[in-house]
Amino acid sequence: MEKKKRTSLIRTIYIVVTIFAIVLIGFLDPSIKDMAVVFKWLSLGWLYACIGSLLLYWLTDALLLYDITTYMYKREPFHRSLKVGIIGLYYGALTPFATGGQPMQVVYMHRGKIPVGTSTCIVCIKFVVYEISLCAFYVAAMLIRGPYFYTNHNQVFWLTTLGFVINLLAVLFIILTIRNKKLVLKIGGGLIRFLNRLKLVKKKEQVLENFEKTIDDYHTAAAYLSKYKLRAIGSFFISSVNLAFLFVIPYFIYLAFGHTAFGLLDIFTMQAFLYLAVSFFPTPGAAGAAEGGFYLFFSTFFINAPVYIAMLIWRFLTYYLILIVGSILVVSEELFAMRRLKKEVGAK
Repeated sequence: MEKKKRTSLIRTIYIVVTIFAIVLIGFLDPSIKDMAVVFKWLSLGWLYACIGSLLLYWLTDALLLYDITTYMYKREPFHRSLKVGIIGLYYGALTPFATGGQPMQVVYMHRGKIPVGTSTCIVCIKFVVYEISLCAFYVAAMLIRGPYFYTNHNQVFWLTTLGFVINLLAVLFIILTIRNKKLVLKIGGGLIRFLNRLKLVKKKEQVLENFEKTIDDYHTAAAYLSKYKLRAIGSFFISSVNLAFLFVIPYFIYLAFGHTAFGLLDIFTMQAFLYLAVSFFPTPGAAGAAEGGFYLFFSTFFINAPVYIAMLIWRFLTYYLILIVGSILVVSEELFAMRRLKKEVGAK
């Protein structure tokens, strides 16, 4: 009960912080007074393109889960992968660093009769492929537009580089887990004990046990990736397409305002940079950082258009919509689960 109260308090604080960040940015933007007028002349066609791209992002996320489940376990109905995928995005949006998404996906996959060990391995592989795809986007963007962003958007360049380094460390950590599991356990265990002495980590034994289990999970997942190299390459391709559907949304918003001065490559790359830059921010959904980051990163593109309104549209589509859809799906799933339980009890 105490844990639930604490979680509820944290979520309430997060919602307040998010609303405050949005309102503060709005007050600082003089274009806020023109909001009603701007919405009237936005191109509905390009807004529909935004929604279409978002739906394809959800579908390809489910396709990635479906693909990995197929070669890791067996072919499952696609609608189950879609349900688990959306639930993962929902819980990821509610937790810092999206840490709640994977455990809840394991829970719902287990409800679908997939063994816990297998489902854990599936979501670990999905995470590895996602991290590699994200790093690949950074490298490609730097090769194509790196000098331009270094010269014209220096703050963006260095914030993105910091985000890339953090994500790269995650990939290197996974590689090290594959190559030398004992060394990782030794280093991680030593760090946990050190933090325990500083009173920064409580319940040392439980934390050590969880850490060892996580390392075992990623080590097992890596073994499967090594076994299914060609299928893993296919998963990497799906993950890259999945991120591309997300990164193209700001470009469609830009076109909805009737602007064409900047091309797809410029805005697509900027969105990839923004995604990397805020990925290490420790609030659920990178609250505050995402809104402020969009305003900072895209203000040069929306010169003759209110960037604040563009940010509101982008944030609603890419974040708040998954909270709405995800919450409806989770509540529905819980109601169905309760009905099934009642029927089973009644049958006995």
